[in-house]
Amino acid sequence: MNPPADTTVSPRLRVKSDVEAAKVSRQKRIANVERLRFLSACGVASLHTHAMFPPNFGFGGLLVLLLLHCVFVVARPEPTEFSLLARRKAGRLLKPWLFWSVVYGAVALAKVIYLGVPFSEVFSPAMLLIGTRIHLWFLPFAFATALVLGLVHRRIVKVPDRSTVVVAAIIGAMCVFGLPFLQFGVALAAPFAQWVFGFSAIPLGLAIGRTAVLPSPKDRRNLFLLIGFLVGAACAAHMVLAQLRSGAWLDQNGNHALRYFIAVIAVCSALHWRGSLDRVSELLASSSYGIYLVHPLVATFLVRVGVLEQHPLVLLGLVLTASILITLAFQRTRLRQFV
Repeated sequence: MNPPADTTVSPRLRVKSDVEAAKVSRQKRIANVERLRFLSACGVASLHTHAMFPPNFGFGGLLVLLLLHCVFVVARPEPTEFSLLARRKAGRLLKPWLFWSVVYGAVALAKVIYLGVPFSEVFSPAMLLIGTRIHLWFLPFAFATALVLGLVHRRIVKVPDRSTVVVAAIIGAMCVFGLPFLQFGVALAAPFAQWVFGFSAIPLGLAIGRTAVLPSPKDRRNLFLLIGFLVGAACAAHMVLAQLRSGAWLDQNGNHALRYFIAVIAVCSALHWRGSLDRVSELLASSSYGIYLVHPLVATFLVRVGVLEQHPLVLLGLVLTASILITLAFQRTRLRQFV
């Protein structure tokens, strides 16, 4: 059970404590989590680089990034002061979203002016919620989920963590099973399709995050296994339904559930077997966010000039290398707040 919040501490001191805790949390990176985050960013980049790469790798990577985001909102003994959480997440998510929306909007406008592409093909009202490039939907969605989880964390502070984990995991597994019927059964337009895709990560991230703060390794292991089992059961149920309907073990619904199952297992494993962070992994880990934000710009440029499109692996390598270099260059300037 979580200890109750100390109401005798003044709000100013509590905010100061939260700021200091945030600094410590940034210093203590979990090695295998950072490696997983980098691999996931590479997976998302492959999704937008060439059709040869399996979509499960890209979509699974996106789910891993979203799960990790949700996990670390609540993976603290005490909830973060809500105003501090909102400011911190706005700086980390909304400021880059606005910056890169301007960048990708300028690219889209150049297509209209110089290539004669119709304005309606590159701009739409949905961009007010997504951004000017589809992959940017992740940032405002992640901001909203952080606020929701921050409020939930404050409400459950006196609830035993095991109870929170079990209930959240059951809700998450039910979402993994039920939401694909909405996502693929109804023609959802952006951003609703993206929101439905990512919604299950909210309760699952809550379950994994509250498990991660338990002091007992045995308790953490058992609850990680429970979460994986419940999501696996949802995945298996979809596979059975697909077999009964069409004779195939996987359909769209099953693929969605399978991606969540793989992402949950990957995140729980990285949190359980933490590893040690070497200098190369630390350098690559610091570029993960930048890779996610920058790679479509690099891929579009390389494909436009016809660079090695017939060699997808080489093309992906160039996209990742250029994205990492751009990210590292940004981090040495005032633009570091956008990567």
